[in-house]
Amino acid sequence: MIKKTILALAALTAGVSAQAAEAAQAAKSSALSVTADISYVSHYVFRGVLVADDSVQPSIEATYGDFYAGVWNSNDINSDGGNETDLYIGYGYKVSESIKLDVGVTRYLYEGQSSDDTTEFYIGANVDTFLKPSVYAYYDDEDSNAGVATYTASIGHSFALDVIGSSLDVSALVGFVNAYDSQEYLYGVLGAAIPYKLSENATLTVGVDYVVNDDNYFGAAGVEPTLDNGSRDEVVYKAGLAIGF
Repeated sequence: MIKKTILALAALTAGVSAQAAEAAQAAKSSALSVTADISYVSHYVFRGVLVADDSVQPSIEATYGDFYAGVWNSNDINSDGGNETDLYIGYGYKVSESIKLDVGVTRYLYEGQSSDDTTEFYIGANVDTFLKPSVYAYYDDEDSNAGVATYTASIGHSFALDVIGSSLDVSALVGFVNAYDSQEYLYGVLGAAIPYKLSENATLTVGVDYVVNDDNYFGAAGVEPTLDNGSRDEVVYKAGLAIGF
């Protein structure tokens, strides 16, 4: 009788604990969180296109449950022009424990070049498994000549660096862009980064990307290169500080 009573109490305790954990997870998923970030990049490269050299890129993102929204900005240190601000909002939907869909829209704003402002829609899927594969599709139909479609696939893995209490995060991405009135190009990105927690809420990350473009030069398709003549690849060094609230 005592044994049965103990087992019953244990089962009841486990059930209460599980419910408490589920309630905590639900509260966590519905809570509002905000992350502010400021980064430096030696080159601002967007989908295989060299946009600017040294740039400072601040951003802020808020999440509430499965919804998120943010503002991202890029300021060219060496020029008064060429600044960009992106406004985005999206929703992540869990199909299963390991698969999550992501849909959203981004508005690209270019300082002093309002005619180039554009809106892009995207949908993607992320799989929480080994190498964490993801695939995305983007479409922008506001281009003056034709719509721009971009497709990407990426993988990544994190290796523990116990000596410094951090990790080495490596990634690989391949993208295909169909733009500028049926002109097409492929690009790829190999990345490595080391995030280091300065405190519970602050993380400093340093990294490097190697970007390659199969176009004739490292610039937008159909546009004469102005930043990097004849080059089809680029090494990008970056460092950033993120603070969560």
